Amino acid sequence: MRKLTPTDKDHGFTIVELLLATLIFSTVLMLVTMGIMQVTRVYYKGVTESNTQNVARSLVDTVSQAIQFDGGIITAATGSSPTYLCINDQQFAFWLGKQLVDTAPTGNQTNKALLQHTVAGCAAPGPGVTGRELLSPHMRLSNFTIIQVAGASNLYQVHVRVVYGDDDLLNNPTATTAACKNIRAGTQFCAVSDLTAVVQKRVK
Repeated sequence: MRKLTPTDKDHGFTIVELLLATLIFSTVLMLVTMGIMQVTRVYYKGVTESNTQNVARSLVDTVSQAIQFDGGIITAATGSSPTYLCINDQQFAFWLGKQLVDTAPTGNQTNKALLQHTVAGCAAPGPGVTGRELLSPHMRLSNFTIIQVAGASNLYQVHVRVVYGDDDLLNNPTATTAACKNIRAGTQFCAVSDLTAVVQKRVK
C-alpha cells in the first residue's frame, strides 16, 4: 500500500488567512457603502436645491407679472397676521418663518404659507383666508418685500427668500436670515434660494 506524502494532502486556508480575507472584504464593502451614501446625499441635495430654486423663481415671476400688467396701486402691510401685499386686486397673504406641512401643524409649522388670491380694495385677510398656495411642502418664506426704487415711479424691487428644511437643520429658522446649518447630517434636506429682481410697471 502506497503511503501519503505531505504533498499529497489537501491544503485549506489557515485561520489567519481567513481573517485577512474577511478584513479586506469588509474594508472594500465599507468603502463601497460610503461611496453610495455620498452619491445619494449629493443627488438629494441637488434635487432639494433645484426644487427650492424653481419655487422661488416661480414666485418672483408671478409677482413680477402682476406688477407689470395688473396695474393699480402696490400696497404693503405689516403688523398683521397674516402679513400681506397687494398689487391692484392680486393679494399675497403670507406667514413668515412658518414651514408648510400637509399634516397637523406644530411649533413653527403651518398649513398655509403663501396664498395668492383676488380681493377688491386690498382688505386685510383674516386667518381663514384661502387661495392658491405658492410654496411646496417643507418650505417656508423667510423674506418677501416689494420696494419702489428710489427716484423711479415705475420701478419696483422684488425680494424673496425661500427656505427648505426642518427647524433643526436651520440657523434662525423664523428669521429673515434663516440659513442651513454647516453640518453633514441631513444637509441634503436643506436649501435656501434668495432672489431679487427689478420690475418695471407697464400698466397703470
